[in-house]
Amino acid sequence: MRLVKPSELEKPKSKAKPLKFLKRLLSVGIILALVAELLLYMRPLPNIQPVVNVKNPTTDSAVPLPWPAYGQSAIGAQGYGVLATNGEQKSAPIASTAKVMTAYAVLKQKPLSIGQQGPMITINDQDVLIYNDYYSKGGSVAKVVAGEKISEYQALQALMLPSANNFAATLANWAFGSVDKYIAYANSQAKELGLKDTHISDASGFSPETLSSARDLVVLGEAAIKNPVIAEVVNQKQADIPEAGTVHNINWLLGTDYVNGIKTGNTEEALGCFLFSSERNIGGQKVTVVGAIMGAPDLTKAVSDARPLIEASDQGFENVAAVKAGQAVGYYNLPWGGRAEAVAKNDLSFFVWRGQKVSLSAQLNSIKAPRDKGAVVGSIYAKLDENPAKADVGLSQPLQKPSWKWRVFSR
Repeated sequence: MRLVKPSELEKPKSKAKPLKFLKRLLSVGIILALVAELLLYMRPLPNIQPVVNVKNPTTDSAVPLPWPAYGQSAIGAQGYGVLATNGEQKSAPIASTAKVMTAYAVLKQKPLSIGQQGPMITINDQDVLIYNDYYSKGGSVAKVVAGEKISEYQALQALMLPSANNFAATLANWAFGSVDKYIAYANSQAKELGLKDTHISDASGFSPETLSSARDLVVLGEAAIKNPVIAEVVNQKQADIPEAGTVHNINWLLGTDYVNGIKTGNTEEALGCFLFSSERNIGGQKVTVVGAIMGAPDLTKAVSDARPLIEASDQGFENVAAVKAGQAVGYYNLPWGGRAEAVAKNDLSFFVWRGQKVSLSAQLNSIKAPRDKGAVVGSIYAKLDENPAKADVGLSQPLQKPSWKWRVFSR
């Protein structure tokens, strides 16, 4: 029998230990690598920032209009404001077109709805004196008798159709307590409406110190005919008034070229003035044009010169497609390659006065993958003066997650 030395018994043991250690170390390394790779893969995807790319649409140049050769004039439209002017826009006497402010202010103080006659006004001795005073001066009047009763609506008809100066003062006294208080209120309303060239000194416009400009009259006219009662009254050719009987509208252009208002004026200082409105149908689009002519040689000239201006205004409007559905308004550069377009989901169009500018702006959100095709990522805004419009913006194609290789080895 052979004896085994102690040293020989320990040899095999010393060889196995390093091998097992290396195997364990390798296993741990692989596990750590897999965990690290998993952690890298599980990291949140980055926010993808947008790039906005919009250009304002172009519009046609403004059309030439047949402006009167005298005085000052302006044209606008409800919802559009003043669109064009001619001549120096400055304060000048406006004669009876001032009664538009009177009607506007009275109905602010004593509102009426369509179909209502409103409170009854009792004509007193002061009202008769006012009538006599204007009659003696050659001003336009409507007969009154002390003690008679007339409704607010009928008084407005007497004010606006035959342009009765006495009813301007009567309404001012009735609604405000005095003409002076009316004047203060009317001037505050002028300031509120942004009428920089306007100063009211009486209720009728008979005073040459009641001033405005054609531009301001257009703004006032637009504001006034927003009131349905004023719009109804100024579109009446005649009315029956207590004591005065049947009165006729001095605006003889009513019903011609779709004219539906608003007020004439004529004094020695103001000459012929005409504030007019006409409801137009332009390519299926309804537009109420409002214009003003001041300083005509006489009232007949002011009214007759309004007709070609009204007719030519039809050519001043156009449809502008500010944004079309599917139009790219921005994009997203993907960190893992490629690009996702952001496109408008709807059309945005405007019916504009030629030469008006439509401005575009877009607001796009930062996004993360994945996102479906058509997913809303922001909005595009189109603005014409004070009239904004908005459309959603969506992705033109689906936004897929990146490959695992990018997720592990990139960033």
